[in-house]
Amino acid sequence: MPLWAGAIIGVSLIATPVKFQAPSLSMPVGLEVGRYTFRLFARVELCFLVGVVIAASLAQPRRLTVVAIALVAVQVLLQRYWLLPVLDRRVSQILAGGPPLFSTSHWVYAAFDAIKAALLIGAAAIEYSARLR
Repeated sequence: MPLWAGAIIGVSLIATPVKFQAPSLSMPVGLEVGRYTFRLFARVELCFLVGVVIAASLAQPRRLTVVAIALVAVQVLLQRYWLLPVLDRRVSQILAGGPPLFSTSHWVYAAFDAIKAALLIGAAAIEYSARLR
């Protein structure tokens, strides 16, 4: 779970915002890179989710950890099947010359990622501290 949280923090919360501060990176190129990054990362997250669910089923985690994993699973599925298609359509519209209309979708996606990372770190801490007792 900490590895997954670290990947979220690195990809979504650090690398992506910083990319758009690079003066030589054009908006269309940044959007294309982001599109492919998040498509791949969505697949990686599904693999992480499957691995965490399998590990949890074998380890008999605390109830709070199971709740955290369930919340993370819901967020992963919402991002993959609701938010990513919305964001992908928006990127396509902008790349086709359309105006970048205001949308909260990016902020919702980022909030989901921040919450996911916190849940994963919290669940790992709960399990680690329970194993120390």
